[in-house]
Amino acid sequence: MFVPEAELAKTANFGERRISCAELLRRLDAVAQDYVFEGALVEREQAVLSGHFETVCLRPGLILHSAAVRDLCDVHTHNRLQPGIKILVVTGGLTDVAFGNRRFRLGTGGTEAALVNLAEEERFSRRWQRGREERKISLTLTQEWLAEIGLDETADSGGFLAFARQHLAFMPWAVSARARSLVQRLLQPAVYLPGLQRLYLEAHCVELASEALATLLPPVSTSDRLRPGERRRLQRLTELLTSDEVLGMSVADIARAVHSNPSSLQTLARKAWGRTVFEQLREIRLNKARQALLDGHTVAHAAEVAGYASATNFATAFKRRYGCSPRQCY
Repeated sequence: MFVPEAELAKTANFGERRISCAELLRRLDAVAQDYVFEGALVEREQAVLSGHFETVCLRPGLILHSAAVRDLCDVHTHNRLQPGIKILVVTGGLTDVAFGNRRFRLGTGGTEAALVNLAEEERFSRRWQRGREERKISLTLTQEWLAEIGLDETADSGGFLAFARQHLAFMPWAVSARARSLVQRLLQPAVYLPGLQRLYLEAHCVELASEALATLLPPVSTSDRLRPGERRRLQRLTELLTSDEVLGMSVADIARAVHSNPSSLQTLARKAWGRTVFEQLREIRLNKARQALLDGHTVAHAAEVAGYASATNFATAFKRRYGCSPRQCY
């Protein structure tokens, strides 16, 4: 299920809005099959959650589920999930779920992040408790997406392949400060123009997935120097990011354009610039917006150049970057 850009930009406050049973089922359509409530009679229009709840298929095989919610009822729910690796990160409250016969309680001072592998279709269940809060994101990575980034049955990927072949394999994950920041940005995404909003979310998800999956891979030693092939890809990447051609492209589209894959592309960007592809794109477009202001264009025009749908959000980002407001550039 693809979600409108306006829906992607909603903030994640527990009391922001109430979510009905019917809306919950609609928003879970991308990942959940045969969703069932047990333990209480729940009407379709009955409010079951308050807060923010979204499921977005960013591209085939990469699904983001984000939630900052409070339970409004005491029930159990269950549904069927398709095979794939689940990356779970809880930054507030508690989530009480089970994959098959394996129950997981994440949050409240315990394990806050984990990877779970579903090698086959499996039952997923969640225990609801009235008044309980949780802030979490869940990434679903299918075999299709993993193969696209080079992690498949043909890859020499050490512990990853053993994990990916074991049904209900579980790996706790110590979340870094950077990963925690990525999760917060996914729960409360900045508002960008159509074409950049999904790229923003996808770039953050790819980086988060890269860090999580790295716990399953053997360490590799890399040189700080770029190899000839990397320099060529970096040159093409720079040309692409400075052009309007990049608007509307996904991370995978950008990777293909430079003959790479999403994971390797992010590694190259960090190696060359010390930042992600999206962070580099934002820097480039902010510089373009600053030049537009210096050339006498309006703040609204500069915000559009930078890719922001909101002039207020643009002004905040601009001041954070340059130490002055956009109007002070005139």
